[in-house]
Amino acid sequence: MRKKHDFDSAWKTILEAFEEELVELLYPEIYSKIDWNLQSESLDNELLEIQKEIFNQEDAEKIISDKIIKVTLKDNDSKILFIHVEVQSYSSTDSVFGERMFRYFYRIWDKFRYKYQDHSDIVGSAIYTYKGLAGKDRKYSYKLADLEDDILTYEFRTIDVETFDLNHMNEHNPLKLVFKIAKRLLSTRADDKEIFLAKVELFNELVNYNKVKTMEQRKALTYFLEYLFLIQDDNLAEKFKELKDYTGGTIIMSIDEIREKYLKEEGRLEGKTEGIIQIAKVMLEDNEPVDKIIRYTNLSHEDLLKLKQELPKN
Repeated sequence: MRKKHDFDSAWKTILEAFEEELVELLYPEIYSKIDWNLQSESLDNELLEIQKEIFNQEDAEKIISDKIIKVTLKDNDSKILFIHVEVQSYSSTDSVFGERMFRYFYRIWDKFRYKYQDHSDIVGSAIYTYKGLAGKDRKYSYKLADLEDDILTYEFRTIDVETFDLNHMNEHNPLKLVFKIAKRLLSTRADDKEIFLAKVELFNELVNYNKVKTMEQRKALTYFLEYLFLIQDDNLAEKFKELKDYTGGTIIMSIDEIREKYLKEEGRLEGKTEGIIQIAKVMLEDNEPVDKIIRYTNLSHEDLLKLKQELPKN
């Protein structure tokens, strides 16, 4: 049975684990005014009610890659922040995406301002994670042909993963790796070997990554990589699992620490796991450059020479 991507779940883990970092990225002018000593208030239950009003109940329960929180500012004011992740190109049979964002806005506005008497400012944003220009609106305008001016314009913040420049991100924001993984997915062909090699490279970078603040964030990054880069081929999937098991199941050690713990003697294959060896063999069979194989597997030139001699002759 073919494995199915669960982009919504993957992005939801990011929204939950990197809440503060997302606010910093999307709303830098608000971020510095927030009192982060006070815990933000999750409004996801209220969001689900709103989604059921906009969509049918079944569709609403499937839409989980959204986040809505209430934050308190240092001056005791408050804001409601809504973040939507759009995981696929918007269908031409539906109304424009900008209109959907506006519907979210006015439903949130109506519910909190009039039902709950909450006068917090409401700010919306969208993250586009797919390729192409379709549906990547930045505002919604309502106008009549008989009138020159727009009757209403609603603008919202956006990030387009495809065109997002990682160099503009704060080096200490771990979301930089999140967007690097998401961008790499867009440039990777739907070929298991290519997916496998990209996944291994990103996994090795994740092992060494030291910008995360909590174990929850590290686990979220691992889950994100796992479910964005799905490998259909059982053999390659098993080889990646062996590589992941090589780190003890959770990514908490650096490459150097792993080598110190598991490798008996530098330059020898003894002590290296079968998963690493199989990865190297696949890359050798595909005539990948030696330097690239070393970067992906951390094997030595001598190791690769021995493996190459073991490969069947064409």
